[in-house]
Amino acid sequence: MNQAIKPVAELTTEELVNFLKAANTSYRNGNPIIDDSTYDHIYLAELALREPDHPFLNSVEPEAELEIAAGTKKIRHVNPMLSTDKAYSQEEVTAFVTRVIKFAEKLSIAESDLRFRITPKLDGMAANYSRDILATRGNGQLGNDISRNLERGLLALGGANTGVGEIVISETYFNENLKDQFSHPRNFVTGLIGADNLSKEAMEAMQDKVVHFVPYSQLNNELCNTEALRDDVEKLCAKVEAACEYPVDGSVIDVLNLEVREAMGSTNHHHNWQIAKKLKGETAVTSVEGITWQTGRTGRITPVLNVKTINLSGADISNVTGHNAGNIKNLNVGIGAEIEIVRSGEVIPKLLGVLKEGADADIPLHCQTCDAPAEMERDFLVCQNPDCSAKVEARLLHFFNVLGNVDLFGPRTISTLVENNIRELPNIYKLQAEDFEGMGFGAKQATNLVEQLVRSRTEAVEDWRFLAAFGIDHLGRGDSRKLLRVHQLMDLKNLTPEQLIDIPGFGEITAESIPRSLATRWPVIEAMLGLDFTLLSDEPVEAIESPISGKYIVFTGSMQMPRGDMQENARRLGATVQTSVNKKTQILVIGDKVGAKKIEKAKTLGTQVLTEEDYIALIS
Repeated sequence: MNQAIKPVAELTTEELVNFLKAANTSYRNGNPIIDDSTYDHIYLAELALREPDHPFLNSVEPEAELEIAAGTKKIRHVNPMLSTDKAYSQEEVTAFVTRVIKFAEKLSIAESDLRFRITPKLDGMAANYSRDILATRGNGQLGNDISRNLERGLLALGGANTGVGEIVISETYFNENLKDQFSHPRNFVTGLIGADNLSKEAMEAMQDKVVHFVPYSQLNNELCNTEALRDDVEKLCAKVEAACEYPVDGSVIDVLNLEVREAMGSTNHHHNWQIAKKLKGETAVTSVEGITWQTGRTGRITPVLNVKTINLSGADISNVTGHNAGNIKNLNVGIGAEIEIVRSGEVIPKLLGVLKEGADADIPLHCQTCDAPAEMERDFLVCQNPDCSAKVEARLLHFFNVLGNVDLFGPRTISTLVENNIRELPNIYKLQAEDFEGMGFGAKQATNLVEQLVRSRTEAVEDWRFLAAFGIDHLGRGDSRKLLRVHQLMDLKNLTPEQLIDIPGFGEITAESIPRSLATRWPVIEAMLGLDFTLLSDEPVEAIESPISGKYIVFTGSMQMPRGDMQENARRLGATVQTSVNKKTQILVIGDKVGAKKIEKAKTLGTQVLTEEDYIALIS
């Protein structure tokens, strides 16, 4: 590691975040200042322990701002380029399959009809090729236009406009020609893409056509069912990984049934219908010396096990995530317990099991931040004080993180605001420079903070992102977008459980909790709407007259036209699009390979069944 870099213990939290950002930028530019293991398991792990809800940890790590030609456009991705949830064991994959089956059952899809695809997880630079533009992932929402690399020799497999994929270099070529000069193929690729002037090695690689944009749709894959995934996922993944000519770091498993995908939806960070299977990391045995309890924005108090320091894969490990209070209680992970831990790429190594019990596990009766009573709710310990400063700070950090168009409002700033009794968002937006100076901020910093607040109101942001930023229980970005496709934002004040459960993908538990949480937070939401944020509406368009206006409609089977395009067009024509047939469904549009049971169910319910051709004729 570079000797000029401070040890992590000597960094303030602000310095730590700035260092992580610099390290991430250097890594993505192909000139890493520290190795991956040190980044993940020392510096990033330290931030997770100090500030588990810090925005840097809860968002897609941005691609570097590439040093490319002046005037390069920023590209907004039509669909966010999210991260992928991870699994490291057969048990975790089996749990994923079980979740898929439960959603399928709600849609009346038999387990035998579920299909999965396993593809190699490329270890390159994420990008998207659509509308004749090749763009980096960026922050998941906005990327850089890097189309000029196509003219410089980058080969796009599968032709133009092939969607999401990764930019990679042939592993064989790299090993034979570049391995002695570059630490990893990904580093070479990221440096090449951002360079104004190509190095000799980069020019040769481009001329030899070994640097490719590989869309995921073009990768070799293995199709399988639930039984195969539950029985032998390691063998299936190894097969597709061995057949790939590019660097890989695992396999991606996704559900092919589109109805199930839409019903499962996405979280803030990943698609629920997809998981990355990675190799199980190195394990070790250590002992518990204490437990630190940390309170998050929802009031959940999570345990971090303080363990006897042990070196694991080159990193000194002294803290391990204990998951939740129920896990600590059930496993009786008390002081002196001998435990097995694993480090598999997570920010903090995790607890695998208890080999020898120590003292009885001590679950606190009070929040460690505010000393209010703490109670168990299922497996989670929850602070009962709605005004707990830890909850308030985490909630405010969540807003600025999810909103995504404002800087400088990190943990230190938020902590100072809360200390000065500025605890609600509308009050923050009323602050002037002199108010910030009165709290101890410098004159220049105070001015910058006000400018950032103005920026966040005037710079356009999606309405579903604005809604998700308020931290409504069970309402992340994906579900916020789904909700606003049916109901207008201002109408959510009076949203009922019955209205919510009618929207595919919302279950009984979320249908009860979301309206209740919305009602609690509505005064704040309404006040924020009064500040005239520039929102890009995902709300339903004004009703228009069409043959399907006001009707409930389902699309199923293989279509000539992309399914997503047909659904969006139906919404524009005033229809409500569902993912499965129920008693409300009025039209079922079928393509090829539709199960007889689905058609039979529709006819039994009195639903009109149309072929794709008949449907096009109806709306034309």
